[in-house]
Parts: sequence; C-alpha cells; structure tokens
Amino acid sequence: MRLVIAIYILILYFSNAKNWLWRCAGLFVFALLTDVVDGFVARKFHSVSNVGKLLDPICDKSLMFAMLLVLTLSKKVDLWVLIAYGIKEVLMLIGGLIFLCKKIVVFSNWIGKAATVLFAIAIGLSVLDVSFSNYVMIAAVAWAIFALIQYGLKFVKELRIRKSVDEVHNTLS
Repeated sequence: MRLVIAIYILILYFSNAKNWLWRCAGLFVFALLTDVVDGFVARKFHSVSNVGKLLDPICDKSLMFAMLLVLTLSKKVDLWVLIAYGIKEVLMLIGGLIFLCKKIVVFSNWIGKAATVLFAIAIGLSVLDVSFSNYVMIAAVAWAIFALIQYGLKFVKELRIRKSVDEVHNTLS
C-alpha cells in the first residue's frame, strides 16, 4: 500500500491537483501510520518474514523519496537533501542486494528507524513551512549517513564471520 501511495503522491504533484501539498501530506501521514500498524501486527502475530523484511524498507524509502521529490520540486526542501537521500538509499539497495546474494537478510534496526522518523518529522515541518525545518532535515541526513555507516560495518563484520566459519568448515572437511 505504501508503494501505491508513493506513486499517487507523485501523480498528485505532477497533475497540479488542487491542494496537492495537503493531500500529499495527508497520504504521507496515513502511509506512515499503516507502516506502524503493519509492523505491530506482523510482530504480534509472529508473521514476520524475510520477504517482509526486504519489501518493507523498499516501500518506506519509496514513500520518503516521493515526498522529498515533490517538496524539492516545490522549493520547500533543498536539492542536496534529495540527492544525499537518493545516494544513501542506492548504496543501501546495492549493499542489500549483495548481502541477499550471500543469503544474508539485511533488516532494519533502531538507528535506521530513527533516521526514518527524523525524515518524517523534517518532511512534516517542511510542509508546514516551519522556520527551523532545514536544521531538522540536516539532522535527518546526518543520522541517515550514520545509519548507512553502521549498517555497512555490521554486515562487513557478518561477512568476515561467515568467511571464518566457512574456512573452519572447509578445514574440517
């Protein structure tokens, strides 16, 4: 659903729909709420899956990127924020695919979730034209970069552990 909402946000903006910003903001908030409910339900009923672990962040990032794009195009967010967010997410996607090929499922942690929350707050403040929204956006970008580094270090460590285990296994075989 969040992926469809992300697409609809773009459609609203590019079609010059009446009150597009408020409609996009409403959809954005609704999508964020569905994300929280989805995560809660999945954990409560023990229906967390590896597919869900992969698709959930893709949908989240698509939603954030769509909202950042329309805010950038409407001059409410600086272009560098969109570029930084895009580069960070492309790097995360490439890393995630590499780890998936090695049968390592990359899942989110509190640092990544905090970056998402910071971006959501910064986006909300930007929609409302709050004077300090740029500072919150800078904090969100900085935190997202910190999350990227943390994920990278964590999974490089995981690769080293697996390599060591494989070497021991091969030695014993």
